[in-house]
Amino acid sequence: MYAQVRIREPVGCRTLGDSLTVGGTGADVVVPGITAGAALRIDRNKAVWVLRATEGADVRFDGRSLSGARDLRRDDVIAVGDAQIIVTDVSRTLLQLEVCHLVGNTTVAPAASLSALALSDDGDEEITIRPATSITSAVAASPRTTWIAGRNFRTAAIAGILILLLLVAVASRLNSIYLDVDPADAHIRLPGSFIVVHTGTRLLALPGKHIVRAERAGYVTGQVQVDLSRSKPTSVRLHLAKLPGTLQIDTSGVASVVTIDGVESGHAPGSISVPSGEHTITLRAPRYVDSISTLSIEGAGATQVLRVKLQPSWGTLHISSVPAGAHIEVDGVASGLTPAVVDAPSGVRVVRISSPDLKVWESSLVLNAGEALEVGPITLGQADARLTLRSAPIGAEVMVAGKLRGRTPLTIDLASGVQHELIVSSPGYASWTRSLYAPAGGQIALEARLESAGARVTVQGEPNDADLLVDGASRGRTPLALDLSGVEHRIEVRKAGWVPYLAIVTPAKGLDRTVQYHLVSVDLARSRAQRAATLYTGTGYLLQWIAVGSFMGERDEQRLTTLKRPFYLGATEVTNELFRRFRVNHSSGVADKKSLDGDEQPVVQVSWNDAAEFCNWLSAQDNLPAAYQRRGDGYVLTSPVGIGYRLPTQVEWDYAAHQAGSGLHGRSANVSEWVNDGRAGVALPDSRRGFRIARYAE
Repeated sequence: MYAQVRIREPVGCRTLGDSLTVGGTGADVVVPGITAGAALRIDRNKAVWVLRATEGADVRFDGRSLSGARDLRRDDVIAVGDAQIIVTDVSRTLLQLEVCHLVGNTTVAPAASLSALALSDDGDEEITIRPATSITSAVAASPRTTWIAGRNFRTAAIAGILILLLLVAVASRLNSIYLDVDPADAHIRLPGSFIVVHTGTRLLALPGKHIVRAERAGYVTGQVQVDLSRSKPTSVRLHLAKLPGTLQIDTSGVASVVTIDGVESGHAPGSISVPSGEHTITLRAPRYVDSISTLSIEGAGATQVLRVKLQPSWGTLHISSVPAGAHIEVDGVASGLTPAVVDAPSGVRVVRISSPDLKVWESSLVLNAGEALEVGPITLGQADARLTLRSAPIGAEVMVAGKLRGRTPLTIDLASGVQHELIVSSPGYASWTRSLYAPAGGQIALEARLESAGARVTVQGEPNDADLLVDGASRGRTPLALDLSGVEHRIEVRKAGWVPYLAIVTPAKGLDRTVQYHLVSVDLARSRAQRAATLYTGTGYLLQWIAVGSFMGERDEQRLTTLKRPFYLGATEVTNELFRRFRVNHSSGVADKKSLDGDEQPVVQVSWNDAAEFCNWLSAQDNLPAAYQRRGDGYVLTSPVGIGYRLPTQVEWDYAAHQAGSGLHGRSANVSEWVNDGRAGVALPDSRRGFRIARYAE
């Protein structure tokens, strides 16, 4: 997948590949404050953009020193050298960055205070400069100014005019600093600057170096140093990173380890600091199922509450015996003496209770998560219960507490004094289950009658009254409808003087199927073999020899059409079973509430291109040249036409249909066929078209 990084720098925009370096000379992106080499690197790893600092480099990520690797998200801020890099957008394949060049750093000392004007002590008009917070406060707070004003009105007036002129001169020197600050309501200051006028998104200040600082509650303070000239305004972009938020996790007192995005970050219950954005929060506690939540953290110091009810992954066994004081083992681990309460993981547990000179009791039990299971009281020394189990059909598998005990008919011993879970299953049948309590020394006889999961299969065709064998066993004469289980069955149709028919069918519950056969006489098969060296493809599909000849065309009965080149034509349409060798998941669907998806039914729901692709595949199976070549969105016949398998032409199809005794089987009901230059048969929707295979003899 193509990925790229788009960068906006003071000198313009450019696009890089899926990795880049930032630093001094030699880096992909050069920033001030780094002399040479890369200070950090950004790579795309499994659709995630990852930031790493070079060893020894001073890089800050969202206001904190960067250590290790971090994945980048929208609005992240990276400080490196005298530059600030802002993530403006990020997706699986695109990373957009904005690079702002800075001068100085975040620890520049405040500039000197603004100086004010004052008059000299001897009453003359000499002007001196004294520090003050502002001009107005300096003048107002100066006792000397008040004294001079009282003493000499003329001197005070001159001083006022001089101050006004100075203010005008200062105002004429002010220039603009245009602001682009996010968030927009951040407080902007120029600490240490003499005169500052803030108007909307613009600051007016005297030429020189200034610190522009943006502050907002819940965000990391950002600042940049600018060198403001007298003739040209400047622009400042400050993007403040959100401070982390506080996530308060309530687990109802269950001590858990908290991981955020796969990194262990603290413990619960309690509060942890989480960066803003969407995160995956995982809580893990012994004997509990992991809790995984996706949470959007507001950040900016906000507190959010996550309440989680952890689900137990263990259960409890309450084990007692007669006599008491017997040894307990659970899954082979010594677990105390009876009576006892034993915690164990959920699932099938093997419990063993033993005491000297008494019969050992052992059983497999199913323990559910959070469940308290009573075992006993177990009377040691009692005889096991004996179970005799039969089933219809026979040979079904028998599972007791999840363990295979054999096949029916079956006689087994069961530990007494406990409930046992029985499952009897056989392919093609629904499973039979039973919960059984085994009394001491009891004799239990059960019969499991399994419900068939198969369907009705009808076998019919020509000629009638043929012998039908299913899985080698005779089942009667055709036509015949049978209820078969939902497993694979071998269907064989035999009749003296005819070539046997073979098919494989797998019934599906609730879906009746019909197997349609057509036997070929031994004499006809022998004559075909004499006329054609190869009548079957490598996949077993039968093609019939069609000799050259003439006929009156079906479209124009007054026009004589002559075929000059003999060819082979499929005796039947291509079946679902054969087509699924080429396209495994193909389904022919349902028509008139009857399935068209039987293995021996003609394949439908195929396009002309699907049929052409199948022909090329079949040619490859028999090492024949492909009859079609790709052109645009479809296929065309090669020229001249070779001996590869192809669809018949309309003329070939009409001619073969007119030949008496051609041996071609009739078309299935409601199915028309694809041909090379038109559609044969009645006009039906494309979804109901099948096809036959043809090829030239040489």
